[in-house]
Amino acid sequence: MARIKAQGFNHVAIWVSDVRKSADWYIANLGLEEASGSENRIFLRLANGEVLALFKASDPLQIGAGVHHLAFNLTDQEEERALDTLRQRNIPLTRRGPSLSFQDPDGHWIHFA
Repeated sequence: MARIKAQGFNHVAIWVSDVRKSADWYIANLGLEEASGSENRIFLRLANGEVLALFKASDPLQIGAGVHHLAFNLTDQEEERALDTLRQRNIPLTRRGPSLSFQDPDGHWIHFA
């Protein structure tokens, strides 16, 4: 039987309370670009082509369900600049394990790897 070897992610999807607000936050703070969308979902593209999908939650209990955190790849030099930018925008940083983490508008934890 042939063995399946996943090569990477097509996209990661999270529930959010307001897709437009969350999309604007990811665009402004992490440099993602809007790829496509509708009233209830927006797909954001990272520089490497991977996609973060934001879906409108129909129930507040959906938000954060099953998601521990999101980790975005940055070089060490880019990470320091990014953390400085977050500080300048008054986005609180919290040490969680070895990483400084921060939250999006719906409370999803994010850090850089």
